[in-house]
Amino acid sequence: MMTRYGIEVSDVMFSKRLGGLVNQFYKILPIKENGEPTLQKYMESLQREMVGLYELMTALDDDPQYLSLLSILQYMIDHDCDVATVKTEVFKSISILKRLQKRFEPGRRC
Repeated sequence: MMTRYGIEVSDVMFSKRLGGLVNQFYKILPIKENGEPTLQKYMESLQREMVGLYELMTALDDDPQYLSLLSILQYMIDHDCDVATVKTEVFKSISILKRLQKRFEPGRRC
């Protein structure tokens, strides 16, 4: 898998990065449930990381599922959602990420 700069990234590393995003999305839920004031900054930081990954990895070019993740995150950043909505959107995001991870798992390209 290539970056925009022609640097090869192993399929294993890329798959692990997507798995890391699963954990980062999941972390949104307990932060929201606990009413922590850091939620907004956490989601904005996650969004910057995801945009950076999108800009770095050519495999994500024009990927509608990845765009869905960014859109869900943007909505949660812009709107003060209740816990039930956050829970729904977090688990939807995790499902999308797992599908992406499966699509990009080592030795498999669909």
